Amino acid sequence: MAEYEIVFLPDGKKIKVPSGTDVLSAALKAGVFLVSSCGGKGICGRCKVKIISGDFISEPTGKISSDEKKSNIYLACQTFVKGNMKAEILPQSRLPESSSVVLFEKSEELKHFEIPVPEGFDFSPLTEKIFLDLPHPSLQDNISDLGRILRALQDKEIRNTEIDLSLIRKIPQVLRESNWQITATFVRINKKEKITGIEPGNTSHRNFGIAIDIGTTTIVVSLIDLKNGKTIGTEISLNRQATHGDDIISRIVYAEDKEGLEQMHHLVVETINETIQTLATKYKVHHDEITAGVCSGNMTMIHLLLKIDPSFLRREPYIPAANYFPAVNAIEVGIRINPAGVLYIVGGVSSYVGGDITSGVLISGIFQHKELQMLIDIGTNGEIVLGNKDWLICCSASAGPAFEGSGVKDGMRAITGAVRSFRIVKPDQVKYSVVGNVAPIGICGSGYVEILAELFSSGIIDRSGNLVEKGERVRYGSDGMEFVIAYKNETGHGKDIVITQIDIENLLRAKAAIFAGIRSLVARMDIKLSEIERFCIGGGFGNYLNIDKSITIGLLPDLPVEKFIFMGNTSLAGARVLLISATARSMAEEITRKMTYLELSMENSYMEEYLSALFVPHTSEELFPTVFKGR
Repeated sequence: MAEYEIVFLPDGKKIKVPSGTDVLSAALKAGVFLVSSCGGKGICGRCKVKIISGDFISEPTGKISSDEKKSNIYLACQTFVKGNMKAEILPQSRLPESSSVVLFEKSEELKHFEIPVPEGFDFSPLTEKIFLDLPHPSLQDNISDLGRILRALQDKEIRNTEIDLSLIRKIPQVLRESNWQITATFVRINKKEKITGIEPGNTSHRNFGIAIDIGTTTIVVSLIDLKNGKTIGTEISLNRQATHGDDIISRIVYAEDKEGLEQMHHLVVETINETIQTLATKYKVHHDEITAGVCSGNMTMIHLLLKIDPSFLRREPYIPAANYFPAVNAIEVGIRINPAGVLYIVGGVSSYVGGDITSGVLISGIFQHKELQMLIDIGTNGEIVLGNKDWLICCSASAGPAFEGSGVKDGMRAITGAVRSFRIVKPDQVKYSVVGNVAPIGICGSGYVEILAELFSSGIIDRSGNLVEKGERVRYGSDGMEFVIAYKNETGHGKDIVITQIDIENLLRAKAAIFAGIRSLVARMDIKLSEIERFCIGGGFGNYLNIDKSITIGLLPDLPVEKFIFMGNTSLAGARVLLISATARSMAEEITRKMTYLELSMENSYMEEYLSALFVPHTSEELFPTVFKGR
């Protein structure tokens, strides 16, 4: 088959691909990453490129306007190479390549990642370095080299220590070249210690670990000093798997194709490694000094990280390969830290309640209290945990990616340029704030919550979510009725930013799924929402979430605001605690054994709850008395 060269501008990157290759796939092979919320199905309309020259064929799609066609703008996933080409990547279509890309206002956002270690957790890091000044052997003291090391460790109350043959082979030379002064690195897992490294001299003051939150949207990595447990720095990256779809189902489907699993594994590992490199360079830490890592993420992300076939996660009866994963050498996965470094994977409960939720339960402490509490992690899947120190029950509500900026016309992640809060000051006059304090280019999840609440409170949408023709900002657009959030002269890309009737319907479906999940859990346990003492909101989405507005639209229960607490990125915080505390690791394993998973598709009441929650805020006025009292 003939191959042709395609050049991507403005990068200047080149790649040769067979005739018939779609431009989206060609870009990925060239290391150019495009937004593709639908995974290349031509549905989302995000992967737009401008064809400068060349021979190609493009499938017709309703996502490209007539004006765009005149400017030679096409969807990369629906444009196929027929000869040598040049294509320009439009700014709004690009996924940032650098792991150091500023996704948030870091001074504000990163404070949510440094969650204090809860009381009751000992300080016993996953790996530890100990300096040993060993006595020289003699005819009177003639035990083996390994015996000499183990004896010194026993004097420090480190017993039952294991060691691999490959390391024993290095011991004789290292001991003699270092004049019997060495630093031993050992790992603590399941109350056992294993020596993983022997270094000459005293390097015990240089021991670091990484806590990793592998999210569907972003990957966050913290560098931790294992001598004191303090966070040195944190970096955030977009998960490059997003080029194959915003939601986990799209990624599972892609991983089922030939070489798809390998590509998805490579993309997540590449993102993690680049983020680690950024931290290592910034804080002058050598990779060999990073001896441990803890990964927390949903079950799909963990399967893809470990290169385990995720196919059966999406097929009834929805069974993961495992809920618990043994600690492995990081090099086995491809994570570039010390070659002997250990990687600990946080276990989960089911296909859709993974280690990120285990971390959330651990950090929130709901498993330690007598009072009933609930953890709500709002994302593509709204994971919910209800319980106390005696029992825990959880579920996963398929909310879809609307609150993460996908499936809505001007939606985007909570990165620079996203409208994150919104007010209607008076008819036809609005006020909004933008992440990064720049001109807006789209709307993120918290922005959509406030927009819906303001439209409802102002009578611009009715209880069914229908736009009412009221004011100059309500108009008919290319996708039907819409409300203008920002006019083109205010925006960063010169186009109006709107919320359409279709967007509103998608957002109502997302919030309905989450609220129906909440109601289904309390119904199953035969309790009232008012009996729950505290609601812990986890996930990055919660950082900017307005509780009052969330109640107004029916996303959260109508209860006193003081009952809700933002926990920030509990997945990352959990990974950090698990990295530095053996007690936390033991508790996490106890949590996974304790949690009962409720499959909502098998709950007769769930669909009824879901349909009732499709309205603003709900069909039942009794459930939202304060909202209806104010109308």
